[in-house]
Parts: sequence; structure tokens; C-alpha cells
Amino acid sequence: MTKRKYVIFMLGTAGSGKTVLTKTLYDWFDQKNLDVATLNLDAGVRKLPYNPDIDVRDLVNIDNLTEKLDLGPNGAMIASMDLIATKIDTIKSEIDYIEPEYLLVDTPGQIELFAYRSSGRLVSSVIADESQPASVFLIDPSLVLRPEGFSSVLLLSISVAFQLSLPQIVSISKEDIIEKEQMENLENWIDSPETLLTDLQGSGQVTLSQQLGMSIIEILEQFKFTGELFPISANTGYNIDTLVGLIEREWGERDDFYE
Repeated sequence: MTKRKYVIFMLGTAGSGKTVLTKTLYDWFDQKNLDVATLNLDAGVRKLPYNPDIDVRDLVNIDNLTEKLDLGPNGAMIASMDLIATKIDTIKSEIDYIEPEYLLVDTPGQIELFAYRSSGRLVSSVIADESQPASVFLIDPSLVLRPEGFSSVLLLSISVAFQLSLPQIVSISKEDIIEKEQMENLENWIDSPETLLTDLQGSGQVTLSQQLGMSIIEILEQFKFTGELFPISANTGYNIDTLVGLIEREWGERDDFYE
């Protein structure tokens, strides 16, 4: 009898910490003696802090694509995602062969390659098929220190959730490098729409930014994101238990996490 599978997709902008979180979550599940595996979907990554159980670099050689098709770095990454989609049956067969109960999916650094191209959506849907999926959208704190950036990245997270149709948990990564005052601003903005609007107005953006900021907060509240945007650190392990708890809630009760 096939085991029920649980899949977590790591999402976020380039440099947000998806790969490090993949390793941290792998270690978390492994230390609980749970059956976990990793899948790397980034054909262009040069070095990983974990040993992927399934690696698209075994199927797609980014350097060969660059040379054969005379592509630049961005073009090669686009071509690699399209090529990965043509090999999705092979990737799915490898997943089924390993048959992990928990699969951690490390997505490409450029979120637009995965979330907005039909090839990326195809890959995610096939991997998520016949499983309980969830996703973690990581926010790089360096992008959200200004109210305009904060509003924009939250809007991006909503857009990605819409594109991929995956349950999504939003977290601010790299808590260990965020200054106390900066974290207080972030917490105030998510807890109090009025604070966000006041800061948007103070930055000189009066009309459009105010309306956009309020609309984003309203959407977040509708999707129950408000109050759950919290900082994590994959390096120190800060709030990783909380993150897994929220993932658990998406999947339903999983008592074996805490045995």
C-alpha cells in the first residue's frame, strides 16, 4: 500500500534562504526519525548545503544549455525550467521509487521561473499530485524594511499562492540578522494596518500606496495571514518548531512530529 505523502515547497525571491531552510527542515524531520527526502529543482545552483535525494542537475546540465543554445545566464535558467518540465515523469518516478513520507522541494532561486511560467506550474502540480502539499514563502528582510517594500513583497506572496494553488505559510527569514527596531516595525505593520498606512504616508506616498497597503492587509486577513507572519532563522533554528506547527495545521494533526 502506498504511503500518504506530504510535500513542502520552499518559495521566495532569490537570496531569501530557501536552500538553507530545506536543509534545516530536513534535519528537523530526520532528528524525529521521520521518513524525509529532498528534491532540488534548481538546475543552476553550484553548491548545496545538503545532499539531495533527487537532483534535477542529474537530468539538466545548465552549462551545456548555455553553450549549445548560446544563451546568457537568464536565458539558460528559463530553458532549464522548460527542459525540467519535459522530464517531470522521470522526476515523479524517482519520487515514487524513494517513496518518502515527507518531501522537501527546493525551488529555483528566481521565483518567476517557477511560479509564473507554465513549465513551473506543471512541475509543481505533478509533484503535489496525490499528496498533502504546503508551501513556505520566505521574505528576505532586506526587501521589506520600507513600507512600500513590505506591501510589495506581501502582494508577491499572494500572487504566487494564486499562481501555484498551494497552501502557503509566509515567514520572514534570517531573523538572526534583523535589528530589533526593524523587527518591531515589521510586527507593527502586520498587526496594525493603521501603522502601515501612517508610515506609507510619512514616506511621501499618499494616495496609491495607502490604498494598496490597506488592500493587501485586507487580503491577508481574508486568507488568515495576519498575525501569522513571523520571523524564522534557518541558521539558528529560531521558530522552526512554530513553522512546522503551522505546516502541520495545513496537513491536519500529525502527532508523530512531537513523539
